[in-house]
Amino acid sequence: MKRLTQLLLFSVISTLTTAQSTKSNSVFDKYFENKTMRVDYIHGGNSFSEDFKIFGIKNDGEWGGRVRVMDDPYNLGLYAFDIIDAASGKVLYTQGFCSVFGEWQTTAEAGKLNKNFEESVRFPWPKDIFKLVMRKRDSTNTFQVIWSETINPSMYADANHAYPAAKVQYFVKSGNPKEKVDIVVLADGYTVADSAEFRKDVEHFTEAFFSVEPFKSRKTDFNVAAVYSTSPTSGIRLQKHNYYPANVLGCTYYTFGTERYVLTEREWTVRDYASAVPYDFLVILLNSNKYGGGGIYNLYITASAKSSSSGYVMVHEMGHHIAGLADEYYTSDVAYQVSAPKYEPWEFNITALLNPASLKWKNMVEQTTPIPTPWQKENYERTGKLRIADEVYSGKVGAFEGAGYLSKGMYRPEVDCIMFSHSLTFCRVCQEGLNRVLDMYVVR
Repeated sequence: MKRLTQLLLFSVISTLTTAQSTKSNSVFDKYFENKTMRVDYIHGGNSFSEDFKIFGIKNDGEWGGRVRVMDDPYNLGLYAFDIIDAASGKVLYTQGFCSVFGEWQTTAEAGKLNKNFEESVRFPWPKDIFKLVMRKRDSTNTFQVIWSETINPSMYADANHAYPAAKVQYFVKSGNPKEKVDIVVLADGYTVADSAEFRKDVEHFTEAFFSVEPFKSRKTDFNVAAVYSTSPTSGIRLQKHNYYPANVLGCTYYTFGTERYVLTEREWTVRDYASAVPYDFLVILLNSNKYGGGGIYNLYITASAKSSSSGYVMVHEMGHHIAGLADEYYTSDVAYQVSAPKYEPWEFNITALLNPASLKWKNMVEQTTPIPTPWQKENYERTGKLRIADEVYSGKVGAFEGAGYLSKGMYRPEVDCIMFSHSLTFCRVCQEGLNRVLDMYVVR
């Protein structure tokens, strides 16, 4: 079950994706029903160990996810799970992801105590007995099996799809959920009286999201629905000093001690509301004017809907959520303990440049662009400002040192990108990564 984690060259990946995306959905039709199985489990541990325990299995409604590219070829994420047919041993479905536990495990707190987190995995409902196999990257960045359970779906055949009563409204409706990229937007910290405000904020998210490439050119590939998940009190925890409103999804500032980082540990509640519609990606808008948000690959994003930088935050966090794009900045405080990599990172848009000849985005680099690529790094670190006019290789793809929270030993593809600064443009490598992921969900 071991899988090498080093990303293939883009040209190789492109060939693989094209081949898979042209297949029929015979695997889906043969092995799955048109509904979603959700396995809720407790993920607990500390810095050194972790364990899993199933809490329950739910019918999460109509399946709206991938139906042709069932075996995710990109190996993104800290974790991945496989659905394996018990009788034949055939791998039916795979998905990489990251989690709140996985981030917490890198904090100082995790070295002092044990903690449990709610987690879920979602996949099309298997027709026959299957194995759920969980994998995680080890110290060499190689996936290893860490948990396995055999599940008989017939035991849950009578499970009805139940979700909290809430108004649902589509803002973009382009087609069949199984043929489109489906985004669900939830509300946290909005009361019933704030419903009109939430609608405006969803419109703002939709406008910001589709103003940036590659989403702008692909709007007809998306469905966007909002679920009006109302709270008894307006606002988000710790958006101001000693403020603890009872917001329904439990989002809070100061996650892992970082003021602007906003996550929730109520994943099952979030999933319950989201399941009102078929979805692939999940957005939580925060009824707050305080700058903040967060984005986790294949989990969710949060974004303050009313801050002056809300549009940037929404789009930046969707880069994390959809394609696992790494933060390219390195001068801001983060809660994680980061060290220089010994192995190539899994993200599309950063590299340790351990072997420049095999740079993962080499096919985008012009022959006249040096690797590594010089830029005004010292001036940027001194002033905190990026002067594009002074950058000789602005607009060029290369390998610019400073990325992934590290000033040394980590490189980004272009001198500027929305994953690096408040630019509202994804660099070409980030756009390519986003497109590769989106293409897995779209049927034309």
